[in-house]
Amino acid sequence: MTCPHTKGCALFPLFSQESFLAIWKSTYCEADYAQCSRYIASAKGEVVAATLLPNGKHLTNRPKTR
Repeated sequence: MTCPHTKGCALFPLFSQESFLAIWKSTYCEADYAQCSRYIASAKGEVVAATLLPNGKHLTNRPKTR
């Protein structure tokens, strides 16, 4: 089941565009999204940092989106 937050997720388009990031998409967005730190924060009504990765770590250098 796909995560219901994919349309509003700032990282999902990046995961979809970059093949090397597809592991994030298949692991979290299209499978176990309930374990995604972004999903958990959003479900609690918290502001989700643009740098927050699904595993709870943060990007140090945010990739540019196309």
